[in-house]
Amino acid sequence: MGDRYRRTRDYSSTDDDMELMIRPTKRRRLLPSRVKMLDNETAVETFGRLMKALSIQNGCSMELKLEDLSYFYNDNLEDSKQAVLRILASCVIDHPAHASAYATFVGLLNIGNFQFGAECVHFMMHKLRTSMEDNQWKNSHGIMAFIVELFNCNVVTCNSLISLLTCFLSECVEVEEGDEVSDIVPQARRDWLAFCVLSTLPSVGKELQQKSASFQGLLLTLQIYVKKRIPLHAAMLGIWNGGSGCAQMDYLDLLWQQVERLRDQQWLEPEHQLLQRPYLAFDDTLSAALQHVLPPLKMPSHTQISAYPPARVVFRIFDFFTCPDGLQMPPVLSVERHLLEVQIQEILKVHHLERKLCSDHLCNYAKSKPLMPVHFCIVEVILGEMLQLPTSPWITLNYGSILVELSKRQPDKIPMAVMQGADIIYAQLESMSVACFDRLVNFFSHYLSNFGFNWHWGQWGKGCTGASALNSSQMFSSGDFQTKTVFLRELIKKCRRLSYHLNMTQVLPENMLHFLPPPPHPQFKYIDELVPGAKLSQLLLEAMRGRRAEPTEISTILTGSTDLHLLKINVMTQVCLHIGSKSFTHTFATLTRYQTVFKQLIHSESEQHAILKGVFELWAGNEQFKYVVVEKLIRMQIVEAKYVVTWIFAPQLRVELTKMYIWELLHATVRTVKHPSRLLPRKRSPETVKALEEMDDTEVAVKGILLEIIHRFVKVLAGSTEGPEGSNTHYWCQWVQGRMQEFLFVYSEDYKKMGTKLVKISEESDLRKGVIKTIQAFLAYTM
Repeated sequence: MGDRYRRTRDYSSTDDDMELMIRPTKRRRLLPSRVKMLDNETAVETFGRLMKALSIQNGCSMELKLEDLSYFYNDNLEDSKQAVLRILASCVIDHPAHASAYATFVGLLNIGNFQFGAECVHFMMHKLRTSMEDNQWKNSHGIMAFIVELFNCNVVTCNSLISLLTCFLSECVEVEEGDEVSDIVPQARRDWLAFCVLSTLPSVGKELQQKSASFQGLLLTLQIYVKKRIPLHAAMLGIWNGGSGCAQMDYLDLLWQQVERLRDQQWLEPEHQLLQRPYLAFDDTLSAALQHVLPPLKMPSHTQISAYPPARVVFRIFDFFTCPDGLQMPPVLSVERHLLEVQIQEILKVHHLERKLCSDHLCNYAKSKPLMPVHFCIVEVILGEMLQLPTSPWITLNYGSILVELSKRQPDKIPMAVMQGADIIYAQLESMSVACFDRLVNFFSHYLSNFGFNWHWGQWGKGCTGASALNSSQMFSSGDFQTKTVFLRELIKKCRRLSYHLNMTQVLPENMLHFLPPPPHPQFKYIDELVPGAKLSQLLLEAMRGRRAEPTEISTILTGSTDLHLLKINVMTQVCLHIGSKSFTHTFATLTRYQTVFKQLIHSESEQHAILKGVFELWAGNEQFKYVVVEKLIRMQIVEAKYVVTWIFAPQLRVELTKMYIWELLHATVRTVKHPSRLLPRKRSPETVKALEEMDDTEVAVKGILLEIIHRFVKVLAGSTEGPEGSNTHYWCQWVQGRMQEFLFVYSEDYKKMGTKLVKISEESDLRKGVIKTIQAFLAYTM
C-alpha cells in the first residue's frame, strides 16, 4: 500500500493559523440538499441514515459517501452539532470495525471547521469516561477505536494518543509484591484495558513506532503483562478438552501473538484490504489540517459493582490448508484472521435478529474479498459464537436460521463449509465440553430439517464404535454412553421431533436405524388385567369416558379402592394421561379437570414421586411428552419443584442422565422457581393476592433449589465408580460432571452469590477430583 506518513503539528494554533491551513477540496457530486435546504428535524434524520450507510458495503464508493456527508453537514447541520455528535457516537459504538470511516468524516470537517473537530474530540473523551463509569465496556471499546482512527486522520496529536494508551495500561504495569493496587484491580479489568490497546495497534502501530519513542515502552508493558498473567478462566471456557486437534487459545494471548508477529514483520499491511483506510483517498487534504490535543483521561476506579466483559477462548476449526479452490485461510497467528473475525462479528451483532438482512450483509462482505475464503470464516465465527462458553450471546435458533438463510443464498459455498465444519467437530466430539452438547444437537437438527435431513449419515455411523452391535431397544434401555453414540442418538431424536418417525426410517441408511428410538406411543400397562391396579383403572376409565365424571365422583372411586395409596396415585396418573394421549391439549384438559383430585391425593415426596413414576412409565418411549407433562404438573402446583429435582437424581433414572430431555426438564424446573408468577392463575382472587405477597422469598427459594441441585450432583457422582477410561461408567461420570459444569455456567450469577457455600462443598474430603476441579475452576472464573 506504500508509505503514507504526513506532516503533523503537535501544537495548539491560533484561529489565524487555522484559516491559513484550510484548503478547498474538489467536489465530485452534489446531494439534493445543495439545491434545497432541509428543515432541522428532517436533516438530522437524513444525516443519521447517511452515517449508518458508511458501515454498509453496497458497492458505492466510500470516498463519494464521505464527500457527500461532509457537504450535507455544511449545508444543513452546522447549528445541530450536539445532535450530530450523538449520532456519531451511536454509530461508533454500534460499528467499531468501521471507526476509520467515521473518523475520516470528522477529519474532513476538521479541515474547514476547527471548532467542530475540537468539540468532537472533547465529546468523545467525555463519552469514553462516562461509558466506563456506567460499566458499558463494549461501548468504551468502540469509542477507543474511533479516537485512535482520529490520529490516522490527522485530527489528534501523536503525543496525546500515546498518553491515552499509556493511561489505559497504567493498571497493567507490574507492581511490587504486596502493593495494594494488585489486590484491588481484578484481572478482568486489566485484561479489558490491555485488549482495548492491543486491538487498536494493527491500524496505528506502524505510524506510532516511527513517530514516538514512547511506543516501545508501551509495547514492553503489554508484553510483560500478557506473558505474566495467568488465564484462570481457560480451564472452564475451553470448548475442547485436552487431546483435541482443534486449536484454542485465550483471546488476549492470541491477539498479542498476532500483534507481535505483525511488529516483527515491520507492521506490513495485511493483504486483501482487511484494514479499512478510507482516509488515504484524502491524504493530501487531511495532512494539511491542524490537530487537537486529547484532554487527559481520569480513569474511573474499580468498584464493587464494576462488571467487565468476560474472558473467552478463541474458537478455531479451519486451518491453513482447509479451503478448496486454491483459497487459503489466513494462519491462526496472523492478524488477518483477527480482522476477518472482528468484521464478521460486527455484522452478526448488528443484524442477527433479521436473518435475511444479516445474510445480505455477510454475502456482500464475502463478495468484497474474492481472494479469501470468507464463507469458511463466516461459518467458523457463527459456530464459535453459538458454542461459546459459558453461554452463547443469543439463542441457538438465531445462529441456525442465519446459516440456513446463507446456505440457500450461496448453495455452492456455505453448505460445503458447514459440512466440513460439522465433520471436524464430530471427529473431536470425544474432547468437546458437555456444556456445548445441547446447543450443537439443537443447531444441527434444525439445520438438517431445512434440507430434508439430507446428510452423509452412514459415514458418521462408521465412526461410532460398537454402536451397530446394539438394536434399538437395547440402546435406549441399557445405555451406551460413548460420546459419538450419545450424540447421534440425541441428534436423531431431535430430528424425529422436527419430522415424524416414518420419515426418519426412510431418511436414515440401514446401518443407522439402530440409533432411531422405538415409535413414541403411550404404554398403558393397566390394560393387562393381571397387573395390580387394573381393576381400579377400569373403574376410572369407565367413569371418565362414559359420563365424564366430576372430580368428586372420581375421589369417591379412589377412596373406595382397597389398593395401596401410592398405587392409587400411579393408576390415577396413568389413566388421565392415557385418556389425553391424543395430544398435549387433551392431556392438559384432563389434568386440569381433575387437578383437585390430585391435590387431595398427594402430600409427601413419595406421593409426588408416584405421579412422576406414572408419567415416565406411560410415556416411556416419548421424551417430549415426559418433559412437557412434568413441566405442566409443576405449573399447576400438583408437583413441587424440589421433588422433581430429587426424582431426576433418583437411582432409577441413572441411565436417563445422559439424555438431553432430562436436563431440559431440570432447567424448566429451575425457571418455575425463578419466575413463580407463572404458577399463579390470571384472575386475582384473595388467595392469589396472598401468594403474590409471599413471593418476596423467591430469591431464597432459587438459592435453595440451586444448592440442592449441586448437592445432588455431588452425591450421585460420589456414589458412582468411574471405571477405566473408555468404559461406560467412565463416560457416564464425564457426562454428569459436564452437566454440573453447565449448570454452574447457566446460573453463574446466582452461584456467584453462593461462593462461600461452594467453597465448603469443594473442601469435602470424599469428593472425586473432577468435581473439586470443576467447582474450583468456576470459583476462579467468577471471583
